[in-house]
Amino acid sequence: MNIVVLLKQVPAVSDIQLSRDNDLVRVGAPSMLNPVDLHALEAALTVKDQEGGTVTLLTMGTALASDILREGIARGADKGILLSDERMAGSDTLATGQILAAALAKLGPLDLVLAGKRSTDGDTGQIPPALAQRLGMTLLSYADELEVKEGQAVIRRMNRGGVETLQAALPAVISVTEKYGNPRTPGIRGKMAAKKAVFPVWRLEDIDLAPEKAGKAGSATQVTELFAPEPQPVGTMIQGATPAEAAANLVGELRKKNLL
Repeated sequence: MNIVVLLKQVPAVSDIQLSRDNDLVRVGAPSMLNPVDLHALEAALTVKDQEGGTVTLLTMGTALASDILREGIARGADKGILLSDERMAGSDTLATGQILAAALAKLGPLDLVLAGKRSTDGDTGQIPPALAQRLGMTLLSYADELEVKEGQAVIRRMNRGGVETLQAALPAVISVTEKYGNPRTPGIRGKMAAKKAVFPVWRLEDIDLAPEKAGKAGSATQVTELFAPEPQPVGTMIQGATPAEAAANLVGELRKKNLL
């Protein structure tokens, strides 16, 4: 099976900074692998263990994004590719979808494209459906569980308080939640392979994508303003040795504030 996993390097949540143009500052900023992407990688590696095949990692970013490719190799992926071109900077989800779809088309024919359900920086969840649309593949979203057998993918996910089962023929694009499995720990052999790995760097010319379809030129949206949310007041914890005492203390606090 030809499996591709999309990984994304995101700013560390506690150290997010913005440029004057309202873009996330990525160069020089502390970064990490998007946490839910580890579960997508685990799903891919599990399918490979059961069905055989190759797991290729694909990420888009600066040269520093090769760090997360090494992390994926250390956990068991076979190879990685870095999409890096200054003309890709500032891409919204439309442009990013066009770039990734062009790269995936070059890697094809594919059986599975796996991704985390969303990233911690953009938090849109729009890339998996965008890729499915552009590649003409079936989309299965928010997989908590995944099974692949005899050319069929079966996922289970939570929906309206119950468990929903969906089945589709391959090839398919599948977004995975943090409920899928426990990401495996890198072993010594994996770490050695990651250290030696060399990743091809693809620019727009390598994926036959016109510059006007990438970056801000290919984006349909623009961020005009960003602001921090207003701080919320800290709540008061009502204590008591027994439920009755806690209730009495609560009533007392409400009376002090003339709410009772």
